[in-house]
Amino acid sequence: MVDSGTTAPTAGPNARERIAVASLALAAFALNLNTNVLGALLPFVRRELVLADGQDTWLVAAAALGSAIGAILAGPVSVRRGRRGALVAGLVAFVLFSVAHLAARSFWPFLALRCAAGVAVGIAYAAASALVAEVVPYGRRGAAMGRFTAGMFLAIAAGMPLSVAFANAGVWPAIFVVQAAVAALGCFWALRAVPSSAVGEGTGSMIALLRDGPVRAGLFATMLHTGSFFTSVQLATSWLDETGVVPKERQIWVWVGLGFASVVGSAAFGRLADRVGKRNFVLVTSVVLVGCFGVLAKEPAPTLLLVVGSLLAVTAAARTGPLQALVSGLASTQDLAALMGLRGAAMQVGVVAFAAAASPVSREYGFRGVLILAAVCQFVSYAAIRFGVREVR
Repeated sequence: MVDSGTTAPTAGPNARERIAVASLALAAFALNLNTNVLGALLPFVRRELVLADGQDTWLVAAAALGSAIGAILAGPVSVRRGRRGALVAGLVAFVLFSVAHLAARSFWPFLALRCAAGVAVGIAYAAASALVAEVVPYGRRGAAMGRFTAGMFLAIAAGMPLSVAFANAGVWPAIFVVQAAVAALGCFWALRAVPSSAVGEGTGSMIALLRDGPVRAGLFATMLHTGSFFTSVQLATSWLDETGVVPKERQIWVWVGLGFASVVGSAAFGRLADRVGKRNFVLVTSVVLVGCFGVLAKEPAPTLLLVVGSLLAVTAAARTGPLQALVSGLASTQDLAALMGLRGAAMQVGVVAFAAAASPVSREYGFRGVLILAAVCQFVSYAAIRFGVREVR
């Protein structure tokens, strides 16, 4: 499968493209607030909702499961409503479910809302990703996808401290009002800035895409990259606290710093990826990530730990947009929503699968074993792109 827009050189980006991508990045910011804020809120949610042992894990998993389901539904919804229609439907549902969090006073209603909001996130995020790929020609799509995913990383840098601030003030549910308001603004802006899809979404395209070898390789690489990076970062909180490197009371500033480093990495390097080739850029950054995880596994001194951790955050973020752009070029324009839906589902599966694999590894070898496992996953992700994906020229 080839992208019909990848064969000819493209002119510089115009103002309409930039505005459209900015509106979609704002939507990504709101959607990923929902994904990231619960980790910071769990100590407060546990007390307010009187959670039993293990129920906090269910709340985290519910959003991921909902997002995976929503991502799979993004293709069929786009067939019926168009990609912009799917985005709007997902964002409207997300706003309603976010506000409904305020009325949840016990575990089961809150769990149901976490899952429902996750479904809306999956639909809207996949549709937004497809719209970026549709609006921006492949030749400069690495930069566009980098700006788009910067909105996702900004949710980590801004969302976590804002959540903690609300929680410390005794109004932790207020963060769901904030994400609803931002999503509503993103929906309004997208309706004004993003043109309605000129190409109809194909029917039954997910099955056809999964039969395509390069698509499978790209999705597999995405699953390994996302799962190993995001899960390792989450698990690092306990390791930093237990080793005394950064006590849990001070970790919020670590994640704010790394979050903003990720925003810079995502937004700043996409244009370089377009210039040197998205596949080449993904391969080089994969090697850097393997090296970073390997060095961290040696448990270096705090100064080196900070330097390598920052490099890891910048590089992983810089790789995300060009990898998404590279994968988007593996399908025809009419299959973009289905492809981005499969990508979204692969990301969630990667997080769950790595977490499941990391649990016994951590018990046996500690967090050092988890970091080595992450390095192996990044290497296999490199191999999947190196041997399974050829960039369309």
